[in-house]
Amino acid sequence: MERLKEKLLFFTLFLLAPALAFSQKQITGVVKSATNGALMQGVSVLKNKVPSVVTNANGEFVITANVGDSLTFTSVGMTPISQIVDQRNILEITMYEDGSNIDEVTVVAFGTQKKSSVVGAITTVKAADLRIPASNLTGSFAGRIPGVISYQTSGEPGADNAQFFIRGVTTFGYQTSPLILIDGFESTTDVLSRLLPDDIESFSILKDASATVLYGARGANGIIMITTKAGREGPVRMNARVDVNTASPTKMVDMIGGIDYMRLYNEARVTRSPVLGPYYTQQKIQSTIDGENPMIFPNVDWFNTLFKTSTTNTKANVNLSGGGQVATYYVSTGFDKETGLLKVDNRNNFNNNIDINRLFIRSNVILKLTKTTTLDTRIQGRFDRYTGPYQSASNIFRMIMNSNPVDFPAVYEPDPANEFTDHILFGSTSVAGNVKVNPYAEMVRGYEDRNESSIVAQATLSQDLGFLTEGLKIQGKASVSTWSRYASTRTYFPFFYDLENYNQITGAYTLYPLNPTTGQAYLGDVIPGRDANGHYYFEARLNWNRTFGSHNVGVMTVGMMEEKLLTAGNSTSIYETLPERNMGNSGRLTYDYDNRYFAEIAYGFNGSEKFTGEKRYGFFPSFGGSWMISNEKFWEPLKSAISTFKIRGTWGLVGNDAIAQRSGRFFYLSDIALGGGAYRWGTSFMNAYTGFNVNRYANPDITWEQSEKWNLGLEMNFMNESLKFTGDFFKDIRSKIYMNRENFPASAGLEASVSGNVGKVSSQGFDGSIDYQKFFGTDLWISGRANFTYAVNKLLELDERDYPDTYLKRQGQNINQQWGLLAERLFVDEYEILNSPKQDFGEYMAGDIKYKDINGDGIVNDNDRVAMGYPTVPEIQYGFGMSMGYKSFDFSFFFQGNRNVSFFINATDESNSGTGSYGIAPFAFRRNALSIIADDYWSETNPNIHAFWPRLSTEPLANNTRQSSWWLRDGSFLRMKSLEIGFSPKTLKRIGINPGSRIYFSTENLFVISPFKLWDPEVGRNGLGYPPNRRFNVGIQLTY
Repeated sequence: MERLKEKLLFFTLFLLAPALAFSQKQITGVVKSATNGALMQGVSVLKNKVPSVVTNANGEFVITANVGDSLTFTSVGMTPISQIVDQRNILEITMYEDGSNIDEVTVVAFGTQKKSSVVGAITTVKAADLRIPASNLTGSFAGRIPGVISYQTSGEPGADNAQFFIRGVTTFGYQTSPLILIDGFESTTDVLSRLLPDDIESFSILKDASATVLYGARGANGIIMITTKAGREGPVRMNARVDVNTASPTKMVDMIGGIDYMRLYNEARVTRSPVLGPYYTQQKIQSTIDGENPMIFPNVDWFNTLFKTSTTNTKANVNLSGGGQVATYYVSTGFDKETGLLKVDNRNNFNNNIDINRLFIRSNVILKLTKTTTLDTRIQGRFDRYTGPYQSASNIFRMIMNSNPVDFPAVYEPDPANEFTDHILFGSTSVAGNVKVNPYAEMVRGYEDRNESSIVAQATLSQDLGFLTEGLKIQGKASVSTWSRYASTRTYFPFFYDLENYNQITGAYTLYPLNPTTGQAYLGDVIPGRDANGHYYFEARLNWNRTFGSHNVGVMTVGMMEEKLLTAGNSTSIYETLPERNMGNSGRLTYDYDNRYFAEIAYGFNGSEKFTGEKRYGFFPSFGGSWMISNEKFWEPLKSAISTFKIRGTWGLVGNDAIAQRSGRFFYLSDIALGGGAYRWGTSFMNAYTGFNVNRYANPDITWEQSEKWNLGLEMNFMNESLKFTGDFFKDIRSKIYMNRENFPASAGLEASVSGNVGKVSSQGFDGSIDYQKFFGTDLWISGRANFTYAVNKLLELDERDYPDTYLKRQGQNINQQWGLLAERLFVDEYEILNSPKQDFGEYMAGDIKYKDINGDGIVNDNDRVAMGYPTVPEIQYGFGMSMGYKSFDFSFFFQGNRNVSFFINATDESNSGTGSYGIAPFAFRRNALSIIADDYWSETNPNIHAFWPRLSTEPLANNTRQSSWWLRDGSFLRMKSLEIGFSPKTLKRIGINPGSRIYFSTENLFVISPFKLWDPEVGRNGLGYPPNRRFNVGIQLTY
């Protein structure tokens, strides 16, 4: 009987086998992202809830399944997709971002945490949002990152780093910029500025005490933390990108032409002293109008003579990633060619225009030594080759203000006496006994050749100690960086010529040399320049994270040691050349219950060589907590409207030992050097010994600058996670700020100034962001983002002069507050001058600026200056933009704006190439003039007491160039920062190009709306320098 049952079972299976085989089949497919169409590697495919396969580097999968089986596709940050197997053998799966999980992991100090458990103020930015046509990453910060205030004052290639502050300026001490960490290693603004966006995995801003205290001596001004990409298991994946852009100035300063210049210059002479008569003859003016011989009657457009209207730049990078069970890798290389706007004189055998070639190399390799041991090695190099003018291009821009268009041409054609002269005949003239600056000669008279290299190497060994106790890990890290710059500068001394006489009929002219004995037609010897430094950092970290039911506990402690060296050998200062060392220990304890209540305690215990005794080490604690209200049961009825509702708060102390420059370290030691007068004695007084100079007195009481930070944050998500809001109110009390004590009595008889920790500043504000993202089917998506930062500060305590008038005191004002005289209007006539308080700034007459006597003492002088306008650093910065896509096309734009910022126009005749300070005062020493002066100035025929420029003058007139409300301007603006249109072709796979490839057109700094019209308002007072650039860019990205 049993044998019969076996035969029947076998017969039944035999009959059903073809049917079973027919229903089971092989399915192939591809998984892509709905956001950008990119293929998704590492997506888990579950069959009937059982893990089966994972997509490869091309987003592809192969699986065997039966009709009716359920396939589920899951990936971190994406909404799971379920698919019932039907008759199709090929599937195309599109995955959407999951608002509840996309930000699940947030980078924090020395690790990562779930976003829901973070109690600190941390903002994470997508690397794609920082990608702009320009080669400088810092130029993308403004308006895109809540809590960061940033502005860019120059567009000169290689010198265009933006200034940026986290939550504004919070100290007037030596160090105001944030700490920059790349892969956990301290870096510089220069390295950050040249980082390739395609190499960035995560970009985070740590703003409050709980987020920054672990870095102790380095984190008081906030932290920018960047993690570069690492490889993932799978086949080789290659991405390549090429960008070509044209750059031109956003706005050039408008100068007057030669004819207007001569007429106005003559008027400026006569209006002050009629007996002088005109300087430029009517014949010269008329001949210039008629366009006669430009060697005799020049009318030089200096901007057009020196600069091109645009230049072309190129960027390219390629990266490879992949790996297996033993190792993963991410390797990239990039090239960046950036040029300036300067023209090159073909008569020279060198290039005086800016030409920068940069090469980037990165190798991130993670070795899996055992199942529980990994070795993460990261090597990054940047190599720059710079050629350009022997001085900054910004100074060359500014020099145009010093040379008018009619006194001489840039270069003279040879006269008969110089027909065979073998050097360039640069034009110039003599003014007040000095040879007038020829901007063209300054531009082409030499060059600088500079090589710069930056190499960073890191190794991190991680060991999972879960075999001892669950969740225990230990890690050791060693990092080293070297930076060097070697420069060679060569110049010649131009021969300058002036017009001696000319024949009006024949056009013949004779030149005479202005410097026949000091000129040099050939390049001189090389002037070398070098600078170099090294940085070593060591870290040991212990982490333990454990879950006990609804309780989650985390413990972290880390020890740090670092050393910074100057290796160029340029300095002879013992303070400057000794290694700079810091060490410390930090720790963090985190706890959460049931993903509802969160608490965190952290500390930094840091030591600095700059202080002595008990002040050498500082202890800085922080406390924080948060409540995820939306995870409470009573919130469930509201979940459909407000899916996430979280409040958080932190308090902490953060230290800062960067209170003076490197040469000013070791405050507990005095600085005494040989010098001063000699001591003589003896019968003949011939015995002499040099005395000593006291440069600094020892002060063992100098200690850490201290920041007390408060933060209250709110996070809310609406509309099924489509709309997200994050906002933070913050306050920072910065105390013990190191400063020079101005109110120290001279009667003390001290030779050197005295400094101390006597400053105190309060800053506060709000920063927040709103994000929106929505998908409409599989073809249309839209997203938007708005950021806002408001940060103000006030000086609470400082040692300043005991001014008799309290309005002169800085106490109670903003750190970057400006002072100036209060201008009422221009004087109407001499009668008004006689009946007004005396103005103590030299001569003045009708049409000159009238100032208000603030203290009523009958004299207007510097004691009548008052605080006016907003600070020079914006108190408000905001940005907003939108992106959308339809099928293969995408479009995005972004606006950025500044508010509550002011600056003074420099109205002086100053021309300081060392400081870059140039004023706009016309005609003095025959300087150039802005067009607005010709359009709006006071004159006897047009006595407008509110004209832009007062009564003209050919001599420096201090009364009209004082810093005053007359020259105060509103620096607020709204700029279209970027606009981009892209196309992602779907039909390139047949030639090996995967989805995610894209062709795009983008612009940067397309236009600006501002009440200030003379130059780009973002550069503020530096309007005569190298202007910011407007860029039009074409790019292509290919994924293999």
